[in-house]
Amino acid sequence: MSQKKQYQELVRRYLENKATDEELEVFFHLLQQGKLKSYLDQALGKEQQSLLGQEDGHGKAASVISLRWGRVAAAAVLVAGLGVGGFWYFAQHQKSHPLPTSQKIKDIQPGHNHAILTIVGGRHLDLDSQSNSVLVLQGKSRLVRNKSGEWVYQGTDEPEPGITFNVLSAPRGGQFPFVLEDGTRVWLNAASSLTFPTSFRGSSREVTLIGEAYFEVAQDARKTFVVHAGNQGIQVLGTAFNVNAYPDESLVKTTLITGSVRLNKEQSSFLLGPGEIGFWDSNGKEEKIRDEDKVEAAVSWKNGYFSFAEDDIQIVMRQISRWYDVEVRYEGPITQARFGGDIERDLTLMQVLRILEKSQVHFRLEGKVLTVLP
Repeated sequence: MSQKKQYQELVRRYLENKATDEELEVFFHLLQQGKLKSYLDQALGKEQQSLLGQEDGHGKAASVISLRWGRVAAAAVLVAGLGVGGFWYFAQHQKSHPLPTSQKIKDIQPGHNHAILTIVGGRHLDLDSQSNSVLVLQGKSRLVRNKSGEWVYQGTDEPEPGITFNVLSAPRGGQFPFVLEDGTRVWLNAASSLTFPTSFRGSSREVTLIGEAYFEVAQDARKTFVVHAGNQGIQVLGTAFNVNAYPDESLVKTTLITGSVRLNKEQSSFLLGPGEIGFWDSNGKEEKIRDEDKVEAAVSWKNGYFSFAEDDIQIVMRQISRWYDVEVRYEGPITQARFGGDIERDLTLMQVLRILEKSQVHFRLEGKVLTVLP
């Protein structure tokens, strides 16, 4: 279910006095952030919403606003069922087994904007700690901060003996926005790297991705933009799309937001339209999925939250592992539960685990090792 539908349902359950304690916590948290304004306008009208806002500081609101496990994410309470039919996207009122409160457990902060740029000659630039607004690379190539604080790569038209490349790497626990020399904007997710030439020459603009990135490709009818990911290529002219090509994921998935792309693999090729997810399955069969929830989930990381759409625990934990830079282990049988819902990525790891534990999955955190318990 999309975030919009979740918010609408949450408002409806509150107004009908059917919300659980956990849903009330989420409701007032979102209300305080102003994220429910449009939904309340529709349901109550501006005058009634004003009265509701006053209630936030008195009475019922005051009794539930004191959160039991820290900051609650926007629509962030997950629930798990044993199958698709068991889904519900806010926590049910149930007993939970909280994480151990031993003083030895040290919480882990969320990831942040951080990347390493490796340029010709092996020089490494830490783009998290650099404070200069202009960085000279090689020749006339440079990095310049724009008004939005993003690093913009400026190549050079100087003659070169051959094609040379730069590599932008976002480590585990990092992510990074970047602008290529043609104006294409790239958001690199954690544990990912993008290899791009020092200058786009010829009739194409080609980059290589390991991991995950979101692209907003600058239009240039003379030069096709191509992303090489895994054993396939994504060919575009001007569009916005997400590519998930982590080595530990079973499939390379391309999610198209606007425009059109062509997916190429060996002798196979097919077009993707807006709102579609395309991939080749384990048998080499072309697949297209048109699902609002899955499309939203695929690009949620760029917008600052995890979004799960009927995902199993291993998919969930791979995302947690990359963003919080922890090693995930499993003790005993792996739960067959499926997860749906959203969690903000700026929460600490302990806050996220307490949310996940609402679905009766339990954890043990020891340093940088996170164990999923039966």
